[in-house]
Amino acid sequence: MKKTIMLLITLMLVIVSILTFAFTENIYVDIQKSVHANKDYIPLRKTFEGLGYTVTWQSKTRMVEIEKDNNIVYVRADDQYLLRDGVLVDGMTPPIIINGRMYLSLETVGQIFESYSFVTTTTIRFYDGLKGLNGELPKLKSKAEYEKLMSFYPNQLAYDKIFIEDMPMTGMETLDEVREAEEDVSETNTQVEGVDEADIVKIDANYIYALRDEKLQVITTGRNNLKVLHTIQETGFYPQQFFITSDKLVLIGNETRTEILTYEEGNRIMIAPVYKPDALMIKCYDIKNLENEAPKLIKSFGVEGDYLSARLVEDYVYIVANQYAHYLDPIMPILLEGDAENQISSSEIGYEELSYFPGHVNNNIVYTIGINLNNLTLEGLDVDAYIGGGNILYADKDTLYLTMQTNSSMWWRDWNESTDIFSFNLYQGTVDFKTKGNVPGYIINQFAMDEYNDHFRIATTRWGSEDVGLGNTTLNNLYILDQDLNQTGAVENLAPGETIYSTRMIEDKVYMVTYRQVDPFYVIDTSNPIEPEVMGYLKIPGYSSYLHPYDDQTIIGVGMETEIIGGRVVNSGVKISLFDVSDFKNPVEKDKIILGNGNSSTDVSYDHKAFLFNKEKNILAIPVRVISDNYVSYSNDAYIFNFTEEGMLNFKGMITHNALAENVKTYYDYNDSVTRIMYIGNDLYTLSNNWLKLNDFESLKLLDVLRR
Repeated sequence: MKKTIMLLITLMLVIVSILTFAFTENIYVDIQKSVHANKDYIPLRKTFEGLGYTVTWQSKTRMVEIEKDNNIVYVRADDQYLLRDGVLVDGMTPPIIINGRMYLSLETVGQIFESYSFVTTTTIRFYDGLKGLNGELPKLKSKAEYEKLMSFYPNQLAYDKIFIEDMPMTGMETLDEVREAEEDVSETNTQVEGVDEADIVKIDANYIYALRDEKLQVITTGRNNLKVLHTIQETGFYPQQFFITSDKLVLIGNETRTEILTYEEGNRIMIAPVYKPDALMIKCYDIKNLENEAPKLIKSFGVEGDYLSARLVEDYVYIVANQYAHYLDPIMPILLEGDAENQISSSEIGYEELSYFPGHVNNNIVYTIGINLNNLTLEGLDVDAYIGGGNILYADKDTLYLTMQTNSSMWWRDWNESTDIFSFNLYQGTVDFKTKGNVPGYIINQFAMDEYNDHFRIATTRWGSEDVGLGNTTLNNLYILDQDLNQTGAVENLAPGETIYSTRMIEDKVYMVTYRQVDPFYVIDTSNPIEPEVMGYLKIPGYSSYLHPYDDQTIIGVGMETEIIGGRVVNSGVKISLFDVSDFKNPVEKDKIILGNGNSSTDVSYDHKAFLFNKEKNILAIPVRVISDNYVSYSNDAYIFNFTEEGMLNFKGMITHNALAENVKTYYDYNDSVTRIMYIGNDLYTLSNNWLKLNDFESLKLLDVLRR
């Protein structure tokens, strides 16, 4: 019996010691409570400052800002709602102010801290540690909560435009069989294999689909067979990009909406148009039988807002759109649905369906839209709305990453340039929020992001600070994050004074170009996501705005050559470079070609879909805009290259659309500018707004021309 008692006592002492150790490891403060109107209250400043927080009173907004280790709580006088690390929380009871000091009720404190305990009947011990999100995005419950959340971001209650951000049938074969049989057809230049990107032009073995003004043309292909077979054009609809599959065409664009109201005034009937906000519409067409009938509208979906970007994975379309605030009006998320006759009905999504990203709130909405092309009903549609916005998108087959350059949303806080990252799981047409992260600096485009071996990589440029001894200058960084978007490793402070001009991530290597006067071409090894390292770099004149793999030992760069004249760095022509990276520690520019002069440019610098490359077909082609030194002549032509047996660049020829103009022009006509270069077998096609031109793939001899 004594042994049993001794064992129990020993066990209790062990438990007490463990609990004592656990609590002593935490920071805590003991506070005397006060009682007002039969409720327990504690002094706000004394409690939080006792735990090491900085407490600041904002008299203009009657708000207290409580901050420590990037954790921030906002409490407002006479308001039962508070903001805890960006999460709107109902504190149940408004704070009270007594003798100039703010007090919080224990109900409110329970919504802030993970734990507290009574030491005595009047003394409460508070442990440092704010309540977390439990991995889920917070949702609003009503329009009132939406307005309450926005009230914590007063500078957002105004118009805040988010910056934004690619032959007739013979015999008894079916169209699908011919499309599957023909493999020698160029594809849209995309970032991720198996993930298509919407574009202004698509091509298959039989047709070229191309946007021109407010219409989409379906053009038959083949020598002596060029003609516009079908045209899709709807009044008030302005298509921007589209996808094609084996049997469907998905057209994405903005649509103006007007409602005509009539009312009587005396003996007169008054008619007045009411203009509604533009809508992003996604229109799905049947294209199974194009040789016999025009594309048939099956279904359309839409939301109020503007198109950002889209991806196609197998038969699933994923789209992101931004809806901007209309001055001081609160936003109401709207879902639009259209039938085969294009009759549009609308329904409110409802504020209770709105989620938001803590700490990233503005008076705008971002939509994620998933469409199952095999189920064009509301059951095959997945639409989610979030308070906030996005400007650059990256996606692979399973995950979508949306970024937004941000700074502190509280007007009294120091400006802090950084990029928020929101990740979403993609699965058979559904888009589900996963997690949120943040890195310092800003990114230039989608190629600054990539996912590899369950890690997310992102390259940014930011302004230096005195903490790294490099104030008032730009610095460049590569961050590696895990699946929860927590940082695992980084390479920071590259090329002070320069900015990132291009990035390409290929397997475990990251290729980065920064620029100010010369072009440092960096090779970074990320095989160890905890300790990435710069393996080598090369400094040469000029810069590359776009990087593309030729093979595992060579990278193609497209950008500008530069030279120093009178102490200034000036452009001297469009440059195509070949970088030999067989020795990662010593990259070499093994070849380059300069096109045009300092006034020249190429769409590839900002639109990678204008770039055509296929190693097996031995072709590289880009459009180049050349303006003469005296600005007398203008052109935007297709420059065609192949590669020698030694893998060096060889200029093959140029295809122009300027000479096709009906009248000789002494001014630049954008409609004669080549925008895309494509091929089907041994036929090479160049497209401008005015013309489609067919040349022989090998000789570049002109074979056919179509006036669009």
